[in-house]
Amino acid sequence: MGRGSKDVGGYRGRRTITDILKLVAIILGVLVVLSVAGMLYLQRYLVYTDDGVKLELPPFLQMLRGEDSSKEPGGSASLPDPGSVSVVVEPDGSQSEPPQPGRKEPASFALALPVGDVTSSSAAAKLEEAGADELILTVKGQDGKLAWLSEQPTAVRSGVNGTQQTTDSLRQWNQGDVYTIARVCCFRDDSAPYYNNAMALRQGNGNWRDELGLRWLSPANDRSQAYIAGLCGELAGLGFDEIVLEDFAFPVLGKVDRINRGESYNPAALTTEMEDFLAQARAAVEPYGAKISLRVGRDTLTGSETLSGVNPRLLEEYAHRIWIEDDGLSPAPQELLEPAGITGGTDRLVFITAAYTEDGPVTQAVLFPAES
Repeated sequence: MGRGSKDVGGYRGRRTITDILKLVAIILGVLVVLSVAGMLYLQRYLVYTDDGVKLELPPFLQMLRGEDSSKEPGGSASLPDPGSVSVVVEPDGSQSEPPQPGRKEPASFALALPVGDVTSSSAAAKLEEAGADELILTVKGQDGKLAWLSEQPTAVRSGVNGTQQTTDSLRQWNQGDVYTIARVCCFRDDSAPYYNNAMALRQGNGNWRDELGLRWLSPANDRSQAYIAGLCGELAGLGFDEIVLEDFAFPVLGKVDRINRGESYNPAALTTEMEDFLAQARAAVEPYGAKISLRVGRDTLTGSETLSGVNPRLLEEYAHRIWIEDDGLSPAPQELLEPAGITGGTDRLVFITAAYTEDGPVTQAVLFPAES
């Protein structure tokens, strides 16, 4: 019995084909992992040059390959040219490639950065890195919040003010040489109407909300007009060169037909109310030498929309520059100016884009989806 038990315990059997395949699979798996790790490691030594992509190994690896590390980096391995890539500087400071030789330069390049980049003193470096010659700062957003400390009673009552520290930083920045643009979302304002119902567009007994679920101040209300014009005057006093107004007209999206009619919204008087407001805004900034620009859609230039109260005549008279999405549609925005009766050509046009494209004589304003 003892012997039988010993024989059984010592028997290991022969290797089966399954065991062999498992071993081969393990070996192949190890080789794949090592290959991927090697590729990831060598990625850091890829160098982009005018002649293509080079693989420049560190000295100890060059010695393993029998190369002399004291020579010029001519021992680099050539890789296929990936082609030219145009990248923009994002607000976090990542860098783009410089413009390629032989391409037309746009009239100017305006880059949007967070206001925090001014307060942290990093804006100048980011503009230089991107090659931008104009800075865009969003100082009033769709939520109604302000980047600076306003003295307007409506701002104080609505609790939307920024800080004195940011106000001082903006004033100091604007004393420099960089052309700086304040981006202002006017009547689309999710804060002030809540605290000032009499200034709001209304639906039934509550505030009307647009397609984004946001409240609006009434562009026809005298206090609403005075509030936004007053903010523009304060920004001009802080030294901004240009103030671009967005959502400065009556809403065109959402259930507009449900807005309560009356003094705050009279479809027969939309253009008249718009002209009154634009005249106030221009008068508020003129003493400081600042300019008012207007952001509009393609349909405003073609005259095919009638709900906003804005038409090409108002753009011609009140807009220093006209900001419009670079939508790629035909005819291009610059081809719509003259038929609409707008003079000045492309000098008055700013293309809004999410990436700097270096492809035209037109000023480009690089805005980002989160800020658009």
